[in-house]
Amino acid sequence: MRVCVIGTGVIGTIYGHLMTDAGHPVVHYVRGIDPVIAQDGIRIRLLDGRMPAAPEQEVRYRARLVKSLDPDDGYDLILASVRHTQLSALVPVLAAGAGKADVLFFNNLWTGLGPIEAGLGRERYLWGFPVAGGGFRDGFLDAALLGDVHLGERDGRGTDRLARILALFDGCGLAVTLHTDMLPWLWTHFAIEAGVIGAAIKAGDPSVFLDSTDWLEQAVLAVREALTIVQARGVDCTAIVDAQPFFGPPEAVAAAIREQYRVDRAARKIMERHTAHDELQRIFFDVVETGRELKVEMPVLTALAPVRGRARAGEGRGGSRLTDADGGLPRPRYASMTEVMI
Repeated sequence: MRVCVIGTGVIGTIYGHLMTDAGHPVVHYVRGIDPVIAQDGIRIRLLDGRMPAAPEQEVRYRARLVKSLDPDDGYDLILASVRHTQLSALVPVLAAGAGKADVLFFNNLWTGLGPIEAGLGRERYLWGFPVAGGGFRDGFLDAALLGDVHLGERDGRGTDRLARILALFDGCGLAVTLHTDMLPWLWTHFAIEAGVIGAAIKAGDPSVFLDSTDWLEQAVLAVREALTIVQARGVDCTAIVDAQPFFGPPEAVAAAIREQYRVDRAARKIMERHTAHDELQRIFFDVVETGRELKVEMPVLTALAPVRGRARAGEGRGGSRLTDADGGLPRPRYASMTEVMI
C-alpha cells in the first residue's frame, strides 16, 4: 500500500517507521524539508510494546520527505495524525491534494464531523486512533508503542477500505480494535484524557502522578465528571467499554491503574515522555468549556484546572511541521487498563 503520512510528528514518525519496516512505500508530506532529516533521517529511541520483554531499541528512520501533495501522486492511503485544533486547516489541503486516496484521521476529536464532511465528503475519510506516543528531545524521538490501534468507519459499517487498512496494521504486527461507534468513542476517550491530564498536571510530574494512588483517585473522579459532559451531549458512556472502569470504586480503580503502569513499561513511557504540554492543556480546557456551556457541575475538574500556558522545564519539540497527535491513558477490553488512558 502506498502511504503518505502528514508531517513528521511523533505519531506520524512512529507509524511511518512501522509501515516502512513492513515493506510499504511511505512518504511524509511536509511544508518545508528539514535538511537534517532529509540527509540523516530521524533517530528513534523506541520501547516496542509489541514485544513486551524486548529492550528499548535505537533506530534511524530514513523518512522520505515530499513538499507537495497532488491528486496524481497515486497514494492508496493518507495518514493524518494532527492535533485536534489543526483539523480545520488540514481539511482544505487534503480536499485539494488527496486524489483518490483514502484519508485516515489518526487523532483526537472533540467536535462533530460536519466541517470535515463539508470539506472532504462523507465517503473520503475514516477515523482511527494510535496507541503510541513520546516526544522529541536531545536529537531523538523518545517514544513507546503498544500493540494495537483503534479503527472504524463513521457509521460503523464494514467496508472494503476498512478491511484494507486493517490488513495494513495487521501486517505491522498490530491488533486492530474495530469500533461501530467511532464518534462517541472519540468523545469518550477525549474526556477520559481531560480528567487524567488535569490530575497529572496538578501532581507536577507524570512519574509522581502514576505512582500515587491519591493522585490517580483524583484522576478517576475528574474523569467521571468529564464523562458526564459527554453524557450531556447525548452519549451513553456506560455502554462504552473504555469508560466503564471509571464508574467503579475510585480507590480500587486507582490502585488497578497504578499497578498496570508499574508493570507496563511502554504505556508508562508514553505518559512520561509526552512533551506537547500546550496540547494537553487545550484538551483539558476544551472539555471544561463544553461542560460550562452545558451547565454541568464540575467541582473536581474546576479545582484541578492548571494555569493556562504553563510549560514544563526541559520540554522538547512536541510535534511536526504540520502535525502532532499523542495520547495517553487505561482500558478494559484491550490489553490492559493502561490503554484507556493512552
